[in-house]
Amino acid sequence: MTDTDTNTAAAALRAEVAAWMGALDGGDLEGVLACCHDDIVLANAGSPTDRGLGTMRECYAPRIADFDIRSGWDEETLVVHGGTGVVVGRYAVSMTPKDGGEIREIAGRVALTCVRGADGRWRMLADVDNT
Repeated sequence: MTDTDTNTAAAALRAEVAAWMGALDGGDLEGVLACCHDDIVLANAGSPTDRGLGTMRECYAPRIADFDIRSGWDEETLVVHGGTGVVVGRYAVSMTPKDGGEIREIAGRVALTCVRGADGRWRMLADVDNT
């Protein structure tokens, strides 16, 4: 892979992370799921490791239904190797209950492993955080 190819792949991977965050912030569950590989692995702090789009739907549907979400992202490093990319960074999420109540603030570090599909689109294969 040339430097130009690597830079193009990195830009596309960053765009996919931004699309995921935009879908989350926009309350678009199907948009969130579209950014994920069918076999996504979820390894989030305080939760058992699980996998699959069904689990992702079960995890995010109530959050999106019950909260207005605003998220931020600070990339620390991004590595692309062929059709695999790893993005590590810090995130912050503010979740405001739609029916009123206390705002939840969540922040931590996350490592996302993404794979490029036959269609050229990057999708999250693993989401590991330490919230």
